[in-house]
Amino acid sequence: MTTQQVDVGIIGSGIAGASLAAALANTGLRVALLDRRQGPLDTARGDHIQPNLQPVLARWGVLDRLQAAGAEQRVGTRWFDATGAHIVTVPVPEHEHCAPSFLFLNHEHIGDILLARACEGDATNIDAISEWSLERSEGAWRIAWESEAQSGVVTCTVLVGADGTASAVRHRLNIGLSRHRYQYPIAVLYGRQQAVPTLRTLDVYLAQQRMVSMIPRTGGDTKVGFPVAVDELPFWRTEPTAALKQRLAEWCPQVEFESLEFGAVYPPVSQQSEAYDGEGAVALIGDARHAMHPARSMGMNTCFRVADQLAGLLGTLKPGFSEREALPLLSQFEAQFSEELSPRLAENHAAGLQMDTVDGDGFAALTAQLSAAAADPDILQVMALKAAGLR
Repeated sequence: MTTQQVDVGIIGSGIAGASLAAALANTGLRVALLDRRQGPLDTARGDHIQPNLQPVLARWGVLDRLQAAGAEQRVGTRWFDATGAHIVTVPVPEHEHCAPSFLFLNHEHIGDILLARACEGDATNIDAISEWSLERSEGAWRIAWESEAQSGVVTCTVLVGADGTASAVRHRLNIGLSRHRYQYPIAVLYGRQQAVPTLRTLDVYLAQQRMVSMIPRTGGDTKVGFPVAVDELPFWRTEPTAALKQRLAEWCPQVEFESLEFGAVYPPVSQQSEAYDGEGAVALIGDARHAMHPARSMGMNTCFRVADQLAGLLGTLKPGFSEREALPLLSQFEAQFSEELSPRLAENHAAGLQMDTVDGDGFAALTAQLSAAAADPDILQVMALKAAGLR
């Protein structure tokens, strides 16, 4: 059995947990990451990095690694109506606090790079855990864990739950939760379009029935996401490529695919956990704290934002800090979350409700809003700033 004393124990080494550990890499704080998972992250999850968060990732020491791993640039978002006609392009704004483009890289590569950066610092990664328990121990948390090969105990002053939507940390500590389950799951397809432009954009089609997103992937590929009714799932899972292409062509005129295949189906949820008010120093981040609908691709970027806020506070402490020193900082973190991030979550939920339909009737109201933005540079600038993460 191994024993380890750390400052911060993080349950979950996905994007959220690895982001926090990477953000803490230069602070000297001792960090342990624990996860049941062994292997790559789910590739269908978020993979686009907002312009205003790229300076944050540079500060963590990972931006250049993302670029070296093949991250590509996206210059904005294009919107099309039910006939396939272009409505508006939302560009990346020129702003001193953001990069000139979005970056995109497959989700699993982003996770690997964050985790590698964390382990270069003072973080230990323990994966493939089969069982773990949690208890209080003299002003700290005691995490006993087991894997097929070994077992151990990690004692930490601050416990961070970054273990996803169904967070075991949240459940074991009886932390309250508000949740909205959307009516329609999101289907994800992977393919390659006939013509791949040099300047990549995220293209959203307001088809007659539903909203369809064409999301650029590295190497010229495309991820396609859209809501589906349950009785449609057998079609997408079993029909041949030709049938999938034909259905997308009906929804998105002028879009042709060389290749196309079914990827996965995800039931989206919007949820927000309450702040922990029990004994001990605890924080939740990532989907454990703020699961979001993928309509605006905000989940991963919000993880970066939250991890940077929490790391900025904890990083003011010296290694070996006490629980008494940490608790006021966690209270400050929760106050910042409520002020800065809760409005973003509410806006994302509104976008999720807007997308949650398979009978959109052409999305007349949204089309009118986008047309107004196309005709008014001030409205378009506001949209661009929001998309870039600056508002």
